Amino acid sequence: MLITTEGAVISVRDAGDNGKYIKVLSPKMGLIDISVKGAKKLTSGNNAAAQLFACGKFCFRERGGRYYLNSSEPVKIFYGLRLDMQKLALASYFAEIISYTVTESQSANDVYRLFMNSLYLISEKGADCDFVKFVFEMRITSELGMLPALLGCDECFRSDIPLYFNIRKGIFLCEEHMRARGISPDGMTVLMSTGMFEAMRFVCLSEPDRIFSFRLSEDALKKLGRVSEIYMRERFERHFKTLDFYRSLTV
Repeated sequence: MLITTEGAVISVRDAGDNGKYIKVLSPKMGLIDISVKGAKKLTSGNNAAAQLFACGKFCFRERGGRYYLNSSEPVKIFYGLRLDMQKLALASYFAEIISYTVTESQSANDVYRLFMNSLYLISEKGADCDFVKFVFEMRITSELGMLPALLGCDECFRSDIPLYFNIRKGIFLCEEHMRARGISPDGMTVLMSTGMFEAMRFVCLSEPDRIFSFRLSEDALKKLGRVSEIYMRERFERHFKTLDFYRSLTV
């Protein structure tokens, strides 16, 4: 029986002299590994859809617990990623996060939409990479049920004043209740302006088609970008090597 799904290729590896294995993020099936025979041949009809970060429609069959590609149709190639190393590095970072957090047979519609929108913005619209990175990091933790406590201060629930974000615990505290708990600012407890708090809340709680529709100052984005990196690392308990490469290109 043939199976058809839309999906995006998040990794490619060689299989023999002419074949490839592609890992596809499907909104309905999660992550799936598909064998593409003859993918390296110039005459292959699957060259376009089977390349890294291509979005397409994939028709394949299952045999012996493995998937084998029958045909494919490219929908979006994201050529802009190949013209800029920073954009390509950021897309690779997103793909590594997805590889670690999404499994086979898992509904991944929201993660798929987040990934597609992020690639579109950096590849086709020239969006600021650090801005898209911050939104992606905070939103994917939200989609996976790891969002911070965004009502406001963990004690008084105020959100109209600057708050300290305890990254490890995922909570916010006003200055008064920071002192009451005997907590001092450090690398894991960061002061955030009301605008920064609202930006984080907007990204985590807004409808998917609105999460990129805001702006931040350069200083606020730099601080929030660092916070989102640490927060995601703490939640996933993992360091992503592709982030190091991306960072090496932005120094």
